[in-house]
Amino acid sequence: MEMKKFLCSNCQSIIEVPYGTPKPETCPHCGAPSNYIHRIDGGGRGLGPGRGRRCGCGFIERG
Repeated sequence: MEMKKFLCSNCQSIIEVPYGTPKPETCPHCGAPSNYIHRIDGGGRGLGPGRGRRCGCGFIERG
């Protein structure tokens, strides 16, 4: 099963969770809140870089 990897910047532990599982709300090692937990693998399940709403393409005028 593929796993997502996160890093806790509080205790420097790597947290692995299966795809389809949300980011942990707290670090299982030190109990730090989710704002200390950041994704460190490449992702790969989204649409890729520049495919979101803020891709820098600007707005298209409709006339």
